[in-house]
Amino acid sequence: MGGRPSLKDQAYAYIRDAIVSGELEDGSQHSVYRLADHLGISRTPTREAVLQLAEAGLVTVERNRGIRIHGITVADIRDIFELRLLIEVPATAYAAVNGDDDFVSAMRSEASAMESSTVAHDDERFKAHDRALHDHIISVLNNGRMSSTLGGLRDVTRAHGAWTGHNTRDVRDIMAEHELIVEALAARDPKRASDAMRTHLIRTGTLLMEQIAPRTGEQIDPAWWHRLESSL
Repeated sequence: MGGRPSLKDQAYAYIRDAIVSGELEDGSQHSVYRLADHLGISRTPTREAVLQLAEAGLVTVERNRGIRIHGITVADIRDIFELRLLIEVPATAYAAVNGDDDFVSAMRSEASAMESSTVAHDDERFKAHDRALHDHIISVLNNGRMSSTLGGLRDVTRAHGAWTGHNTRDVRDIMAEHELIVEALAARDPKRASDAMRTHLIRTGTLLMEQIAPRTGEQIDPAWWHRLESSL
C-alpha cells in the first residue's frame, strides 16, 4: 500500500542516507536521543529505525553509548559481487538449459515491467522487478539456501542505498544489460546467458566501487574479478 512513510521509515531513510553520503562517518558514535532531536521525531520510532539499521549491518548498538556507524566500503562491495558472480553466473547457465516455458514467460514479464517502470520514472518499481528477475533465475535450481544467500547479499547493498541508476549510469543501460540476459535465456543458450550475467555483475560491482571509493579513500583493483576467471 502507498501513503506517507511512517516516522520509523522516515528516520531509517534519513540515517541510512546520511551514512551513505558520509555525513555520519564510518566508525563515529551517535546518541539515539540526539538523532531523534535532530530529526524532530520522537525517540521510539528513531530507536526502531536504529534497530532495523543494525539488522542490516549499517550500525552497531552499543550499550550506554548509542550507536556506531558502519558505512559500506569498496571491500564490502567486492566481497558481495565475488559471491554473486560465483552463484549467479553458473545459475544462469543452468536456467538457460533447465528453465521451462513458464520460466521464460516470467523472465519476459519482469523485463517488460522493468521497461514500463523506466518510462514511468518509477525507480522503486524498477528495482523490485530487477530483483525479481534475478530471483527467478536462481529459483530454477530449487535451492533454498542459495536463494536466501543471494537475497541477503542484495539486501546489504539495498540497505546502504547503493545503486548505480542515475549515479554512474542511466537506468536504460541497466535495462539493456537485463534484456541481453533474458534474450539468451529465451534462446536456451547457456554460454551467452551466463556471459551476459557475468558482464552485468562485473559492470555493476565496478561502478558501485567507483561510487564509494571517493568517500572511503580506498583503491579499486580494475581487475578485481580476475582471480575468479577460471570459475566463470
